Amino acid sequence: MREIATIKDIAQKANVSPSTVSRALNGNSRISKETVTKIKKMANEMEYYPNYAAQNLTRGDANIVGIVFPVTSRDAPANPFHIDLMRGASSALTPMHYEMLVAISATEKELLSSVKSMVNQAKVHNFLIFYAVKNDPITAYLRKKKLNFVIIGDPSDNSGDRYVDNNNVAAGEAAAKCLIDNYHVLHPLFIQSSKKWPYETSRLKGYQQYLKQNGYEGNVWIDDSSQKIDDFLKDHAKIDGIVCADDILFAKLNSSLQKFKLPTVCFNSSRLMGMILGDSEKIDMQPRKLGQQAVKLLFNQNAHRKIVKFKFSDNSMQEN
Repeated sequence: MREIATIKDIAQKANVSPSTVSRALNGNSRISKETVTKIKKMANEMEYYPNYAAQNLTRGDANIVGIVFPVTSRDAPANPFHIDLMRGASSALTPMHYEMLVAISATEKELLSSVKSMVNQAKVHNFLIFYAVKNDPITAYLRKKKLNFVIIGDPSDNSGDRYVDNNNVAAGEAAAKCLIDNYHVLHPLFIQSSKKWPYETSRLKGYQQYLKQNGYEGNVWIDDSSQKIDDFLKDHAKIDGIVCADDILFAKLNSSLQKFKLPTVCFNSSRLMGMILGDSEKIDMQPRKLGQQAVKLLFNQNAHRKIVKFKFSDNSMQEN
């Protein structure tokens, strides 16, 4: 097995001091361009890889970004949206030589404990929060510690936190417009979860705004077990189209909804959800771009927020 090259190995081969090699690799202006070029070429030939972890450890800051998931029950399936967020974040972090460390727990108390451990033991000072909720103890802790973090979603508590998001109100409007224009729906239904996440509330707002502006009346059903979706649809026979606030929720209700064969618009467009959603219209919230933009914002302290455009998965419609 070939040994990993070190700065001392390069220095010996180049007949210079290790400090000169270190300065050359870091682009120190005191080292001549000729020497920098020579050292970097030699380092590449010797397959030298900088120890970024050690470099960051000396300044008390790990080359790691903490990824914080929303509170998730232990038996909950993986959310494809979160997986795509991670893929986007990873593609932006890799060229920067940063790694990801994930915090995912079944309770707020456990989640906060995991984040505190990241900060105090692993020296993680940069975080991406994969959700936006009011009175969140995680972001309150990061705020108190004056750490660098970006929320994916629109913080609704006026905390001044930096965030990346879609225009979910406009997405809700687009979903309602799609049903009415493409499927001639007259009595649509909006389905949302009992958690009423901020993105769901915003999409509902856009849906209701569009219907009101265009003279339609819509219904709302909340998945809180007070009445099954089958019974609700039977009791409201006029409903002729559906907007579902989230693909995971749609997958949960899919077997029941299939019985009614109603035109449906759903949000997100992962491959897994694509197989489940079938012929329904899918609005792609572009989670990979959200992840990429969240990383860019994380390391750009001069910016406060970034809005990522959504699009229909067939590209037939797009937010401007």
